[in-house]
Amino acid sequence: MKKIAFLSISFILFGVLLFAYRMYNKPHINVERSKATEIISAEQLFEIFNTNEDSAMNQFSDQIILVTGKLLSKDFSNELEPQMILKTDKESGFIRCGFKPSQLKSLEQLNDLSIIKVKGICKGINGDDELTLLKDKDVTLSSSIIIE
Repeated sequence: MKKIAFLSISFILFGVLLFAYRMYNKPHINVERSKATEIISAEQLFEIFNTNEDSAMNQFSDQIILVTGKLLSKDFSNELEPQMILKTDKESGFIRCGFKPSQLKSLEQLNDLSIIKVKGICKGINGDDELTLLKDKDVTLSSSIIIE
C-alpha cells in the first residue's frame, strides 16, 4: 500500500515539474514575423468583447490580431511598456495597445486621430459593468507593433 502511494505521489510530482519546466521554457512569440489570425477594426473588436466576453475570449485570447482604428492618445509614462489607445464608436470603450520600448520612436511620430494598423497579442478586456470605479472598458493588446 505504501509503495502505491509513493509511486502515485512521485508520478504527480514528476507531472508538475514537467509542466513547470515547459511553461518556463515556453518559446517567445515574435509578433512581427507571425501572421495575424484575424484582421478587424477597433469598433468591431470592442463590440465583440462588449457583447459576449466569454465567446470573444475563446476566439481571440492569446491570438495575434491586426486592428485598424483611430489613434486617440499615447502614454509614455511607463518606459518599459509605452501605450496608445485606439478610439471605438463607444464613448467608454477603447483598444489599449502595449508596445516594447523599441517601438517608442515609431509611436512618437504618430499624430492623434490618424488611422493606424496595429498588430499584437490579444489579452482580453479590462473593466466591468458592475464596478463603478472603472467606467471605461478596454480590450488589451500586448507586444504590439505598428503596421505601415
